[in-house]
Amino acid sequence: MNTMAKPARRSQVDGHDERNLARLSLVLATNRVPADMTSWTKEYPSLDGVGVTLRVECTAPRKDVVPHGVDNDVLLGLVNAYVAAGMPDSGVVRVTAYALLQYSSLGDSGFHYATLESSLRRLQGTVYKISDSWFDNQDLRFRSVNTSLVLKFVVTDRDRRPELLGQIRAESLLEITLDSDLASSIRSGYIRPLDITFLRRLQQPLPRLLFRLLSEQRSPYGQPQVSSFQVNLRAWAQHLGILDTRPSRIRRSLEPAHQQLSEHGFLASVDYFGRGDALEILYTFAETSPTPADPEAVALLRKHGVSHAVAVQQASEHGLSTVRERVARFEQLVAAGYKARNGAALLVDLMRHPAKYPLVPLPGTAPVPLQEGAAAKPGRPQSSPPRDPEPLLEPPRTAASARILLRGVPLTDMLVLEAAALFVEERVSIAELMALRHDPDPARTITLWGARRMVSSSEATGGDPGHE
Repeated sequence: MNTMAKPARRSQVDGHDERNLARLSLVLATNRVPADMTSWTKEYPSLDGVGVTLRVECTAPRKDVVPHGVDNDVLLGLVNAYVAAGMPDSGVVRVTAYALLQYSSLGDSGFHYATLESSLRRLQGTVYKISDSWFDNQDLRFRSVNTSLVLKFVVTDRDRRPELLGQIRAESLLEITLDSDLASSIRSGYIRPLDITFLRRLQQPLPRLLFRLLSEQRSPYGQPQVSSFQVNLRAWAQHLGILDTRPSRIRRSLEPAHQQLSEHGFLASVDYFGRGDALEILYTFAETSPTPADPEAVALLRKHGVSHAVAVQQASEHGLSTVRERVARFEQLVAAGYKARNGAALLVDLMRHPAKYPLVPLPGTAPVPLQEGAAAKPGRPQSSPPRDPEPLLEPPRTAASARILLRGVPLTDMLVLEAAALFVEERVSIAELMALRHDPDPARTITLWGARRMVSSSEATGGDPGHE
């Protein structure tokens, strides 16, 4: 296959991928697996040029098969939900089923709600033995881990209708605990920007997985971006989780995925060289327009002495909301007495490795959220959320109005979309949106707001909404 190059695709940073998951490819890309496929093993030299042999053993839970198909998308969704929640040390993510599907790049369909619980159960019960192949971004070394990726998940459901008990619906609230190694890796910054909007355009799990793996090969960690990637076809098929080992069948399985990635401007061409076991596949990447650096983000970094070139690169990679949050953390560190010989270098290191720099509250100004009606803590200025304006002065309940109200709040694009949706649905007030500017953890607040969909649904059907 040799495809004409499409116009340069504009990269959009609205999600993240954990790099170990992208390197190791722990979920088979195929939609179906044999009923007796309860384990697999793979071992071969890594494809990213670091010289480490990847060794992974996968064992499925009892009475189930190994993770496959959309399980990979759900796992990606958990990564993005964890990032959106502020990466808590506990590894616990609280998210509605609807939001998790959005983070997973999956559609809001009955099929995906029906398969969500089985995907989570497979990810919870499956054990991976990863030998000297899991990269520890804090110790900067490869090590061995035994992990289930998902330690626990609970479905909170207030619907009392017997016919709906046990079913996951859009408003179902999920509480999911990630494995400590996975959560720690995300907190350490071993993640890469990912274009979730682009992923949603791809049909089927295989092209979505191929996009993630090729994105990792295109921009290896700590290395310059490459324009092409070549690999043995059989080794690549094993890495992707394609079960057929015949080269002709492998090519046939990959063809639709290659076509989608070419049509959407990610691949310029796909070529094959050699024969039989020596058959190689060469991917040539299409030119990608980089994400334009937000001028405000560049200015924030330049204000603290970061060079223009580095400021543009960091602003382009992370986006305005992340730059705001990390600059605020940098300023808090400096105000708390953190000593650094080079402030600009400290800020750049914090941008790249945020987990190395925990929040250090100033004396007497610990960011304690005020409960409704509670007095302000001593040592910090008292402030109250702005009151609702008169009804005639209220802005229209549109997503555009919500974005205006959220200006200045350090949120990911996904959280802005969620907050805007809740505002349009009249589940949050103008005052609540504006109060996020003073909220020490706005991501958590928006996640909790999502539970209001469940309460409203229960009240509409005469059910008991319960108590928080």
